[in-house]
Amino acid sequence: MKSAMDVKVNVKPVFSNVVHSAIWEGPCRVGEEKTLSPTYESRAGHEEFRIWSQKIKKNLDACANVLEPVYLEYDENFFVSDDQLKEIAPEPSEVDLFLITYRVPGIERLGRPVSMINCGPTPIDLVSFYRDIGLDAYMAHDFKEYNSLLRLLQVKKAIANTKLLVLTAGEQFPVSVNSSNPDLYSLSLKYGIRSARRSFREVFAYMETQEDMLQAERAEAIYNRATGSNIGVEYIRRDLSYYDAVVKMMETLGCNAFTTACKELCASRLPMRNKCTPCLTHSLLRDKRIPTACEEDINVWMAIMVFMYLTKRAPFMGNPSLVHAGMRPVEDLGMTRMVFGPKEGFDEEMLEIRHAVPPTQMLGYDAAPMPYELGHFTYAGWGTKFQINMGEVAERIVTIGRFDRHSDKLLIAKGEIVGCSYREIECSPAIYCRIQGGARSFRHALADGGYGHHLAVVYGDWSNELEKLAKIVGFKLELHR
Repeated sequence: MKSAMDVKVNVKPVFSNVVHSAIWEGPCRVGEEKTLSPTYESRAGHEEFRIWSQKIKKNLDACANVLEPVYLEYDENFFVSDDQLKEIAPEPSEVDLFLITYRVPGIERLGRPVSMINCGPTPIDLVSFYRDIGLDAYMAHDFKEYNSLLRLLQVKKAIANTKLLVLTAGEQFPVSVNSSNPDLYSLSLKYGIRSARRSFREVFAYMETQEDMLQAERAEAIYNRATGSNIGVEYIRRDLSYYDAVVKMMETLGCNAFTTACKELCASRLPMRNKCTPCLTHSLLRDKRIPTACEEDINVWMAIMVFMYLTKRAPFMGNPSLVHAGMRPVEDLGMTRMVFGPKEGFDEEMLEIRHAVPPTQMLGYDAAPMPYELGHFTYAGWGTKFQINMGEVAERIVTIGRFDRHSDKLLIAKGEIVGCSYREIECSPAIYCRIQGGARSFRHALADGGYGHHLAVVYGDWSNELEKLAKIVGFKLELHR
């Protein structure tokens, strides 16, 4: 099972050179006689192509796969034959993006996006033309700007290479998250996202066939890495058995993303019979760069996927509740411990986001895992969950968001984590965020805009990058202020 984040953008550099058929000067051509000859123009073009190709290979971001550069000549008639176009791209579908130096007449017939790195007037003219005729086209002034574009295009390609396993409670409609997008096919039409929909009951059949002699060792390793624990290793192993069954289903069905029903799953009593919950599975999969969401909630899954692919960080998700000024998390909100923030209560309204699915790679996939305690979800003591103090880190600014029910719009808000607390049982941990524009107003926006309730949370302010990504991928971004 590979993460969709592993995809690269296939960039095809095309250096076009106008080699005139004769020597002359005029309103668009000046120079000495020797530099205007076809022989000189061709020789100079080949040398410029060699230097340009080396520069491209040296300066493009690692998210790009640079295909073999092509040198193209045509004369003042600005005509490129079908044979020449075939030389540029024998298999156009393998090209994600053409990088051209100048006009390539007819390249639009290949139907692939076009880009330029140029500070002159040409890209303004060409990008405007290509976009007007329905072709994706982009311009950049330097390699820094171009590499930023490539990273956004990588996110778009990763989204289109995502296949979601939905363990559904399909016999009930709507599912427990009423605001969730019910139309999986629309995700394929809009973004290329495929899906496999199976009953949540099927995973337990997979559990019965999974015999991993290393499960006990893996459970011990998770237990030993924890800074504290109040759950037994055997219960951790049961949750790993569920995790292994989910992974096997994903591999069998070619999936690299996951969501499952939860309330309906609970009502089936299958978790109680097998002494497991999906919580640890969500945390472990997100640590492996696999976007997941609780409760068959497609809207928050979309936000988690976009945040993960863009930021290269594992998002948290949870239920948003309003905490009034003066409320004390331990006494008034039923928390057992306040591990960060004011124990005496907050001096303004806060947004509480609480669930039992924090991953450890929230600070980045290239960063050290965050330390965790182990807790249990149920009063009986089973159901492994990570308890992570998300407030006591240097970076406390977060981006919070959710897609709407039609997956057309993403609402985001900038937040600051000012507190974090744990519960002995049920969903935990909880973070408390000061929201730009106000927590109360943000909750109204979620309801009034048709978004719904679960929220994705990622460290950092990503509003500028999300604004650019929205234009490239094709969704509308709404920023709460």
